[in-house]
Amino acid sequence: MSTLSPISAPAFIHDLDTCVGCHACVIACANENGLAPGRFWRQIVSFNSSHVPELPVYHLSLACNHCLDALCVKGCPASAIERNGQTGAVLIDNTKCIGCRYCGWVCPFDAPQFNGQAGVMEKCTFCDHRLLQNLQPACTSLCPTGALSFSRYSEKEGVPVDGFPVLDIRPAISFRPMRGRSPQPAPPGAPIPDESQVAAWMVQGGGKIPESKISLKTEWSLAVFSFIGIALVAWFLSSLAGGPAIVPEILAALGLAGIGLSTMHLGRKERAWRAILNLRSSWLSREVIAYPLFIGMGVLSSAFFPEAVTIAWATAAVGGLLLVVIDGVYAAMARDWSSSLDGQASVLSAAFLVSVVTGNVSLAILTGLLRLYALMDRMQKRREGMGWSAQSNTLSISRLVLGLVVPAVLWMSDGGATSLVAGFAVLGEFADRLDFYDSLYVTTPRRSMAMALRKNISSISSSRGG
Repeated sequence: MSTLSPISAPAFIHDLDTCVGCHACVIACANENGLAPGRFWRQIVSFNSSHVPELPVYHLSLACNHCLDALCVKGCPASAIERNGQTGAVLIDNTKCIGCRYCGWVCPFDAPQFNGQAGVMEKCTFCDHRLLQNLQPACTSLCPTGALSFSRYSEKEGVPVDGFPVLDIRPAISFRPMRGRSPQPAPPGAPIPDESQVAAWMVQGGGKIPESKISLKTEWSLAVFSFIGIALVAWFLSSLAGGPAIVPEILAALGLAGIGLSTMHLGRKERAWRAILNLRSSWLSREVIAYPLFIGMGVLSSAFFPEAVTIAWATAAVGGLLLVVIDGVYAAMARDWSSSLDGQASVLSAAFLVSVVTGNVSLAILTGLLRLYALMDRMQKRREGMGWSAQSNTLSISRLVLGLVVPAVLWMSDGGATSLVAGFAVLGEFADRLDFYDSLYVTTPRRSMAMALRKNISSISSSRGG
């Protein structure tokens, strides 16, 4: 990765006062880069498009911000994203991209887009080819109002904007404030808005929260893959603590099935081997390496060296590492919200399963309470973040009943841990993994904009109601 001094880094300048949301920049980008009809690397995101009284109306023209501390560069497991040290552009090499979509999950600006036909990720290139010719990007050169312009990066310039995701990654864009316009005041004697009016404002003004980029329906294979890893590590650790012995054939079969599932969502499966190339900074690369390493060592330990304590505990250590890196994959993602214990979800899930399988009462109570708290916290934050649905309701209830209530009742009635208790605990943790995946609301400008509008509308409603 080439480094670039902030002093020489190019940057977009966006003037909120003069942008009219005409989409000329969007069309200019598509034409310049020969994008297929319906494909766009730049988007217009509007705040308060239905002119809710007392709130401003403005538009953001957004694409890749070529961040100086780009999360996509750090997260890409295939080392397919690099910065051009000459132009400052962050570029995706489509000959190296494996189409895993992870760059789109860690980017808060919704810049990388999946091209299903080519099976790779694409995004704004800063018109790198034009910069090499000392020309400005097409979007800035063809903006009819001059709202989008081209300059040099400065951490001191610009103002914060409602709806623009804020992370400490130094995006190469700054916003000039609105100067000549002010929000339309509410008419004198206007009635206090009721709940139905507030809800209508949210929808009409763009306040309806868009769906998450990650869908359990489309990414179920990754949820199952990660759960298989968690369950196998828990099984191995349990066997060391006197639980059921490892059956090498089953361990190998489930491990290989998990690896196969992990490749299903790749756009370029033939390049899957490249996922190990960014061990230095990508949690995904670390997961891809740790998963088969644990499976291989587990089979070696149980099938060929069952009496070798050193190999067994080395395998357990690799298994613990796998749990940490699975959690790291999701902790690195740009998310609207997360449960307080989401960063330790895999570790706690495995610990709970080990405690139930081995009959460790103290550990079962402790980890069970932590799992219950994580579920309750996730349910609450999902409601606050407008992420509640019938599917999430079913998953959460299934997780609660199958994985916590039923095992606790069976344990107390049978006087201890049994295979039936363990079976329900496994089912519950599987439901929890699906529920966890269903709650992965990746940050995008449209979601941030809608949530900011909802917050502002709610504030107006409260102040006028008081």
